[in-house]
Parts: sequence; structure tokens; C-alpha cells
Amino acid sequence: MTPEVEKHLTANMTMSKKHIMIANFLGGLAWGLGTVIGATVVVAILVTILRIFNFIPGLNEILQQLPQKP
Repeated sequence: MTPEVEKHLTANMTMSKKHIMIANFLGGLAWGLGTVIGATVVVAILVTILRIFNFIPGLNEILQQLPQKP
């Protein structure tokens, strides 16, 4: 075992279960939020590209009916 791995395992052994659970919960929230934001960006880019090439019939008409920002 490398010293870095041993140091990490020793640090985790001294942490309380409460702190481990809180850290894992916050890590899961961050992972989930990042996934949602990333997927939103990818879908927005994909829809924009498809709209430019008029790949989906009727998409431009649907998007034009949405309210525009002032």
C-alpha cells in the first residue's frame, strides 16, 4: 500500500459516521445537480443545432409560439 492510500484510509477510520454520511449526502447532491445542469446544456445545444438545420418539422413553429423575453 502506498503512503497516500494508507493516509486516506486512516483519516476515514477516524471520521464519525455522521460526518461520513453528511459528506456522502452532499457529494451525491453535487453529482446530481451537475448531471442535471450538464444534460440541460447538452439538450439545449442539440435542439439549437436541429433547429438551425430544420431537422425536426414544425419545431420552429412551436418555438415561435413560446413567449419571448422583453
